[in-house]
Amino acid sequence: MNIFCKLLGHTWVHKSDDPKIAWNTTKDMAELAMTAEGEPRFYEQCARCHEERDLPRRAKAAPQG
Repeated sequence: MNIFCKLLGHTWVHKSDDPKIAWNTTKDMAELAMTAEGEPRFYEQCARCHEERDLPRRAKAAPQG
């Protein structure tokens, strides 16, 4: 932990890590299909000391109407 984080507190910045994307051909070899290796990760990182904390998952919004 940085001395400034101890004195002033962390400065949290929103970050995300995208999964690697692979482009593969379909069975008929005519189109490219995108496949991802995982889910994107959303987290916060301190701008000073680079400490990370995960963000809580959002609840799905109820349909309107």
